[in-house]
Amino acid sequence: MAERAEAAAQPDIGWRIGGLRLDPDGVFAFLLFLPLLFIAQLGSLGAAAVAAVIPLYVFVRRERLLQVMWPRLFLFLVPAFALFSVLWSQAPGETFKYAIEFGLTVLAGLLLSSARDQFAVLRGLTLAFLTYVAASIAFGGSVAVGVGAGGYAFSGLSGSKNLLGDIASSGMIISIATLMLGVRHRRPLWIVIAAAAILLDLYVVLAARSAGALLGLAMGACAMLALAPLLAVGKAVRAWLTAAVALCLIAAGLSYRWLAQTMIEVGAQVFDKDPTLTGRTYLWYRAADLIQEKPLLGRGYYAFWLQGNIDAEGLWRYFGIDERGGFTFHNTAVELLVTVGWIGLILTAAVALVGVIALVRRFVVRPSIALVCWISLLLYQLARTPIESIGVAPFYFSTVLAFAALGAAFGRVKAPRAARVPYRSPNVIRLEPVDYSAAGWANTRPAPAPGSLRLLRGPDERP
Repeated sequence: MAERAEAAAQPDIGWRIGGLRLDPDGVFAFLLFLPLLFIAQLGSLGAAAVAAVIPLYVFVRRERLLQVMWPRLFLFLVPAFALFSVLWSQAPGETFKYAIEFGLTVLAGLLLSSARDQFAVLRGLTLAFLTYVAASIAFGGSVAVGVGAGGYAFSGLSGSKNLLGDIASSGMIISIATLMLGVRHRRPLWIVIAAAAILLDLYVVLAARSAGALLGLAMGACAMLALAPLLAVGKAVRAWLTAAVALCLIAAGLSYRWLAQTMIEVGAQVFDKDPTLTGRTYLWYRAADLIQEKPLLGRGYYAFWLQGNIDAEGLWRYFGIDERGGFTFHNTAVELLVTVGWIGLILTAAVALVGVIALVRRFVVRPSIALVCWISLLLYQLARTPIESIGVAPFYFSTVLAFAALGAAFGRVKAPRAARVPYRSPNVIRLEPVDYSAAGWANTRPAPAPGSLRLLRGPDERP
């Protein structure tokens, strides 16, 4: 009910082309994520498209941009520190370039989280992910996996089964939320689109055989199915249940090493992989030496995986990566320690913790399906941090989603004041004091006792 009343109070600010209404929030979400998802195929053209769409949307949102960004400014501490690492980076030019792109990526996520119409945002995201998954099924290929008779896994257009599984899993969580909102708002077309997207995403996730994507999806989908019913309960019940879930997550965070090892063992048993998860343990072993050399500040943001860096070249050769690029340490904490050191890791963790606490608080106070979606996406991302680098890559779709989820803890763009005037029925009965000394009153009806009240019908009737 609260979501419907809020939606009804919003002004019609969409763009109309003939009889078709396009919401700028949904258009931006679609135009942003389409090049992000196809960036491997588009290359520099895709990066240019992303860099062009973000300032354009900033211009569209310019009137209330500072208002909604003010409570989210602390989230920019992460890209700000990445930019600050130029001072000690072993490749300052590359650090400066990628730090600026990282800042734009964070800005894009915060713009999505502060959008006026979150249903429109989810619709745009659903269409973008559906487009990519459908194209992958139609034109994609497969890659060899595992050891021995590991067989093949579907890699789609990405050339990486893990990346494809990540895309399909994220799209599935978003599509589930779109389906829920489609049912609530009685939008048959979006119910069909979201249902089709869910089926295709599920097929791709299973075909990709990505352990991290499947385990993360299980956590994200379970969170969505568990939190969605809480929208109908009272604030006190919701607070108690959310606190119980938070305690479980804290316990999981304290058991980080055990969970990471468990994910490795599950991947080895279920997906017929080697116990090192395709060499990740050697990566982490090598990273430990690199971290020990520069523990506090690291080597500079995005200053390691560069052609010409002897350490990076050695790892590329070890893993047979002929293109010498597009590689990470497959662990978020390790990636941060190598690039920005312990100071950068602690800063990033503190910013994320503040965002998570604010997100949980907002869910307790003002829950919505869109908020459930952002929480589920964030849990999905957190579940994959032990085996993937999450939220640190510029112009990357998962980075946008991670910061959008953290930014969802704060307010959205509100309708103009005139559009938020509460509706007053003409038949509402009100009681107001009457001035009986007014001329003509005594001539039309008997004078009531002093201090009595008169019944008024309609907003325009006055004593």
